[in-house]
Amino acid sequence: MATERVYRLARDGEVDAITADYLAEFNIAWKAIELTTRPDLGYEPNFLEQLAWQGGAAARLLARKRIKVVHDGGALNPRGLAEKVHDYFSSLRIHDMKVAWVSGDDVAAIVKEGSFGSLKHLDLKGVELNTAKDNILAANVYTRQSGIVCALEAGADIVICGRCCDASPVMGLAYWWHGWTPTDYDAMAGSLMAGHLVECGAYVTGGNSCGFQEIERLHHVGYPIAEISPDGTSVITMPDHSNGAVTVDTTKAQLLYEIQGPYYLNPDVIAQIDGARLEEIGKNRVRLSGIKGTAPPPTSKLAVCLFGGWQAEISAYCAGLGTDAKIALMKDQFLREINPTDFTTLSIEAYVQMRIFAQTPNKEAIQDFRRAIFYNGMQGYCGLHLSMDWRTMEPRPYVEYFPSLVSQTKTPLSIQFVGKRNKVFKVPAKKVEGCAASMPQQPNYETRNSSILSSFGETTQRPLGDLVFARSGDKGGNANVGLWVRDARAWPWLQTFLTSRKLIELLANDWDEKYSVERCEFEHLMAVHFVIRGILQDGVSSSSILDGFGKSVGEFIRARHVDLPEELLRAEKRRRKTRAAL
Repeated sequence: MATERVYRLARDGEVDAITADYLAEFNIAWKAIELTTRPDLGYEPNFLEQLAWQGGAAARLLARKRIKVVHDGGALNPRGLAEKVHDYFSSLRIHDMKVAWVSGDDVAAIVKEGSFGSLKHLDLKGVELNTAKDNILAANVYTRQSGIVCALEAGADIVICGRCCDASPVMGLAYWWHGWTPTDYDAMAGSLMAGHLVECGAYVTGGNSCGFQEIERLHHVGYPIAEISPDGTSVITMPDHSNGAVTVDTTKAQLLYEIQGPYYLNPDVIAQIDGARLEEIGKNRVRLSGIKGTAPPPTSKLAVCLFGGWQAEISAYCAGLGTDAKIALMKDQFLREINPTDFTTLSIEAYVQMRIFAQTPNKEAIQDFRRAIFYNGMQGYCGLHLSMDWRTMEPRPYVEYFPSLVSQTKTPLSIQFVGKRNKVFKVPAKKVEGCAASMPQQPNYETRNSSILSSFGETTQRPLGDLVFARSGDKGGNANVGLWVRDARAWPWLQTFLTSRKLIELLANDWDEKYSVERCEFEHLMAVHFVIRGILQDGVSSSSILDGFGKSVGEFIRARHVDLPEELLRAEKRRRKTRAAL
């Protein structure tokens, strides 16, 4: 979150509460490494910077307006951040802001002692966590909203969480505000998806949008506001006079981002989202409806961070003629100087540049990596030049990510307030009878409404993105991508054209037979959605590919040339020209 956003939301947003999602698989991994040398850290410090905006103006505004704040910036040390926040308010002579933290997500000790039993990898069949190895840096359960609700009911003004679910801050506030019950599943599911829409801040107000050319002033964009009704329906908007935009397309992009199919799983509710409807009801105002909810799954996601070893990399560049031969020569020369068995990962790939990347459990082997690079510097291909930042070849630790599931009946929570160390609010784990018997299987199907492609008229070879929008993201080693059209006449064409086989064809050399694809459709969004399992290796914290977040998958697919119906193209071109002029 940009440093001034808490202040601007508090000043201009007319909001009752402010939430934020600071965490991802990537920074949780780095916080785990940070704790090995700085046990006093492990939290995200940005919230402190937010409070200190303009000499504490943000903190003073929160206190004066009594705006609640709930977020997960506590990361692996929520108590540490809560105490820092309390101390900062005290330094401003503000002594009536009650700061609480939620604990219970940190289960590293339980995992190490084996009390959860056998932990199976969420995506890789037959792979179990070896808890006997002394390389577990952190283990955190994605926790539910109940700790947040308890803290708010006890009078907290600011609630600092660790690894709660991304949408839990929004859900907990809505649950507390509206007085919902644990079985108000439709309402909670609606708040879950509202939380999903606003959790990435500027993404829903124009950031990372493939329609960015239709958005005026795409800089210093406003952050979103979710207006959540008692029935769980919501309106996504942003403060007046903000840059960026909230449109059906920006909202649709975020809705389709990092999902796994029509079921969105959360420890408080399972949201069924294939009936989602988005309606523009005013400038920068989009209503979300059509979300249904059922009882939560019996398990919660567990994220384990393991010390993976050491890694290093360097980029080399080549220009002029014979680039394929130059890359082949560099690869041959380099591999002659090292022992490949010393490394668990050894990747030499050409993008616009050539990237040489290695991972190893043996720190000393990185020195062989460096020597192999420098040894060939004088005997390399003509025009060889390296990145001048040789620090990237210094050995640096990396984290292996191991996702799993644990029973909700084994994850109680606790809430404490800064300054009241003897008072602990206990939130018991969920009971079996409060959960569904099992988790739903995400459907995987080709279209049920196939059309004849020739019926759409004459075609021309153009990039798919001239007609189709997309958004992609990561979940562990999997990438998801949602692709949609904006004209009802183009929807049956997209359904028919964009099959799983076609997606594999469009991925071209980036496809590997060890991957798999799952496909579904969102009728009211005119979107086809895919999960590509395995394409991001073991996840962003240890992936050797450049885009471990999967952010560019959608744009890569949109750039592929395909046969597009000319009539649909003309209509979309007119639409884009009109919107860009607004």
